Amino acid sequence: MKTVRILLISSCILVVLSYISGHGYIWGGLAETYFRGWNNSNIDDIEFRDLRTISAANGGSPWMAKNERDLAFTEEELAWHEEYMSASFLVLHGDTLIFERYWQGHDHTTVTNSFSACKSIVALAIGLAVSDGKVRVQDELAAYLPRFAGDGGKGLTVQEVLQMRSHIPFGEDYANPFGFMAKAYYREGIQQLLEPFRVPEVPGVKWKYEGGNTMLLGELMAGLNEGSLSDWVEKRLWEPMGAQHDAFWGLDAPDEEGGIERCFAAYYATSRDFARFGKLMNHEGNWDGKQLIDTTYMAAMVTPISAMTDECDASHYGYQIWLGETQAGEPFSCMEGLRGQMIIAVPAYDLVVVRTGYKKDKRKTSALPSDIERVLDMGLRLLGE
Repeated sequence: MKTVRILLISSCILVVLSYISGHGYIWGGLAETYFRGWNNSNIDDIEFRDLRTISAANGGSPWMAKNERDLAFTEEELAWHEEYMSASFLVLHGDTLIFERYWQGHDHTTVTNSFSACKSIVALAIGLAVSDGKVRVQDELAAYLPRFAGDGGKGLTVQEVLQMRSHIPFGEDYANPFGFMAKAYYREGIQQLLEPFRVPEVPGVKWKYEGGNTMLLGELMAGLNEGSLSDWVEKRLWEPMGAQHDAFWGLDAPDEEGGIERCFAAYYATSRDFARFGKLMNHEGNWDGKQLIDTTYMAAMVTPISAMTDECDASHYGYQIWLGETQAGEPFSCMEGLRGQMIIAVPAYDLVVVRTGYKKDKRKTSALPSDIERVLDMGLRLLGE
């Protein structure tokens, strides 16, 4: 009994100290990760989030009927999907959904977490503001966030933030419970988390993938006083693209209390609706004849950093989006997230490939996240290319 009492007292002291030190969020994080059998957040964690609804279009616009061709995965491909616990795999050619498979109890109505794939959605929202003349990517970030004026920003531009060239050392380790990203994902008050950061050196030379950059872009959008980030996406993208289901964005506090979008992750939608972003990328921001985002901005979004500047040699990244080429040399872009969430767009083939899942291969074979090429090759094979 004495041992049990000591353990209980010690546990209570530990919990109290964690909240006093500002680390109380850890217990909520444990509840949605380790206590569910995961070592990190996963695509089915929507029940743990405060949410802002991004309403579907009135009536929605379904994809065209599937082709009747007899398409199937190879045994090797099926083994990969099983090993990495795929949840969905979709292949679209133009407006036609030519292939669709689900696993893990998911179907076409299941909403799942995009994780970092939604960084590209934030870049598209910036494109909306650029189209309206409210933001210029060549401006210094200080023009929108004054704390970065002078030595605080060292000339950091909006474009450099879009391209992950800020040099701000946010950190990107989700596994560290005391790190920046764990705090950003699990705790309240993410604006206060951002406030202390400044640019430590002249920016632009180094590319480093860090979600804090996306959070700065979300703050910029909120500062335009034109509604929340979700409002921009709902009215200017989600509804015009004919989304059939509501999407949801995870917040750092309840919506009615003015919660802020965790804009580096936590955008929840169906796989079919995620595919709409791929179609938008394939058509340079044009949706069925209506230009939603300025074409110049869209072209810049998928231009490799190394093709825009001599300062940085990163050729695999654009504005919050991964870039590459097919084996035939055709450019593609990929919105990619923590568990191997992918929305791949190949304009030359009018092809969109969507993959969602619970795991991904963490081994690196190139500058791109693992398995983008593998998923793309599956899509190209099923398309017949």
